[in-house]
Amino acid sequence: GHLDTKIGRQVVVWGTLDNLRVTDVLNPLDLRVPGMTDIDDLRLAVTMVKLDYYLGNWAMSAMAIPEVRFSKRPVFGSDFFPAPVPPPPEDVPDNGFEDGQYAAALTGVFSGWDIGFYGADIYADQPYVKSGSAFPGQLIRKHARVKMLGSATNVAAGNWLIKAEAAWIDGLRYTNTPGSEYARIDLGGGLEYSGFSEATISLEAANRHICAYDSRLEQPPDEIRENEFQWALRFTKDFINDTLTLTLLASTFGIKADDGAFERLDAEYDITDALSIRGGVILYQAGDKGLFQDVDGNDRCFVVLRYHF
Repeated sequence: GHLDTKIGRQVVVWGTLDNLRVTDVLNPLDLRVPGMTDIDDLRLAVTMVKLDYYLGNWAMSAMAIPEVRFSKRPVFGSDFFPAPVPPPPEDVPDNGFEDGQYAAALTGVFSGWDIGFYGADIYADQPYVKSGSAFPGQLIRKHARVKMLGSATNVAAGNWLIKAEAAWIDGLRYTNTPGSEYARIDLGGGLEYSGFSEATISLEAANRHICAYDSRLEQPPDEIRENEFQWALRFTKDFINDTLTLTLLASTFGIKADDGAFERLDAEYDITDALSIRGGVILYQAGDKGLFQDVDGNDRCFVVLRYHF
């Protein structure tokens, strides 16, 4: 009665932030068109064996993840691929339990607040480039094996929800410093206010700090700064008995959006319980690096018709 078992492809969400990721590291994302949908709809399910044990207000989880799956990024030739040449081939680790990934969590839910503690031994989602061993001079993209420890909490105070997350990630590798490994400290926090009628507004921010930083990481192709800052502002309001939802999301990379930004305005209408239509616009601002180097002309109008069955 206290133990649940689930085997198969699944999504496991860690942490409390809704628009940014700090401790939420187990599922890759579909990043081919940045900003199109919320993170909830971007996560890609991964095959795992998951055990959950419940004891009072606490839940303990253990996961063995034999499937190795990484985020889907823009491909060569797409509007959001930043380079004029295709990337090197990717070395994807074999699936299976021999080199499987593992994770565990301890979460507690109490009156007005909750807390979670997380640990994982996984492959880093972001690859680095190194020389291949088969042919001298050949470049390949590899994924470092990293260890992560983290914690997250949120506290409800009236109409306010206060969120905080922290993570320590060790074993990161980058292209410009072959043979070196780095640790990174990620901190995130947010405030959400729901005192308006049928509306919520939230502000979230995160900073990723690389320990023992090497200035070579700032050069291409890594383009990694010692501190990488990101924030997101979101406003959501429901109309017509919760059948129409209006969302405004603004997300920036860098304190002053130096590394790019986007804004999305969309509306979703539930025609029936099974059928909905969603449409809106996405506006992009170019940044100094990454996917947002030349995205000024990539603004989008979109319409999505969704049927659940």
